[in-house]
Amino acid sequence: MKMNISHPYKDNISLSFGQFTQIVGQDQQLKYYIWQILLWYFGGKKYSEEDLVLFEQNEPKILIDDTMVSRSEFSVIQVSNINDLIEQMEYKKGTVAYDYIKKKINSIEIMEQIENINDNLDRISLLLNQKLNLQIDDIIYHTEAKYFNTNQLIQKNFLPYFGKNDKNISFEFVDNKTKFLLFLSMLEVMATNSSEKFLLVLRNLDDFLSYNDFVECCEKMEFLTNHSDSLYIVLFPSNEGYLHVTKEVLEEINIVSDYVDHFYSLEFMYDRFTNQYPINQIPNEKEFLISLRKIGPYLFSSEILHMSLSIEDQVALKILNKLYQYEMKTKFHIESINPMLLKYLKEWY
Repeated sequence: MKMNISHPYKDNISLSFGQFTQIVGQDQQLKYYIWQILLWYFGGKKYSEEDLVLFEQNEPKILIDDTMVSRSEFSVIQVSNINDLIEQMEYKKGTVAYDYIKKKINSIEIMEQIENINDNLDRISLLLNQKLNLQIDDIIYHTEAKYFNTNQLIQKNFLPYFGKNDKNISFEFVDNKTKFLLFLSMLEVMATNSSEKFLLVLRNLDDFLSYNDFVECCEKMEFLTNHSDSLYIVLFPSNEGYLHVTKEVLEEINIVSDYVDHFYSLEFMYDRFTNQYPINQIPNEKEFLISLRKIGPYLFSSEILHMSLSIEDQVALKILNKLYQYEMKTKFHIESINPMLLKYLKEWY
């Protein structure tokens, strides 16, 4: 699918959009704009006069395959830092944990128990009123029971419990990978057999996940999106290799740098890559995907001198830039290897 996002002073931004979409690249301002518009548009933001001045009094628009998307098309959930994740695990209306518990409660027969609680509240209120005996003229002061419902039960009477070795630990002290996987498991339950569509927008996962944990969480997210038509994920990876690259998600990886484009099918790209490779020792498909993970964020950009890329990755970067007809001359940084440093590394390991 093609997603088009309006911009106040640039051409519309065209993205390859699927159930697991990733957005990387060197144009940090434009990536931030895409992230912000996704949250504003599907989060129901009421635009201020200042906002609308930028858009010449027209509200921002998002189209998918040339069709205007309703602002209520998705229920948006965003996680940009660990505090967002902690907040989503609280039993407050609108959080993932609240909706998860509510769905579970609705699946069991508890109305009889709630009615029993309310009957007992009525009895308590009656006993109390008999003791109050407070009347001024024709005004009688008394109490009435405030009945329980499922919303009250979740928000006022239940607390999340994270058990470890028969002890309750604070969610803050659960390791971050487990935090995120718990969150995804709850989201999975919400999306199962749901008529509602959920859009999970993620940034800065590298702030609280190691690379190996990131890979495991991305594999879980890819699995969830493959098994639920109701769940869509937009991931903004960092520029330091936190990019999830597999054959299945390759075409929904977007590069936002000097211009915006996306990867194509593995067969198409690898065929053209091998045709352009300068020597006979050509990387295999697996090695090619690994290289795409490392160079993806630096395509269509001349500002890569600060990066430490291997010669093989720099060759792949040059080939890919040529295939996309990116004409900007890119400076590559290649130094001779000091044999003494190599010797030290070999001795160390």
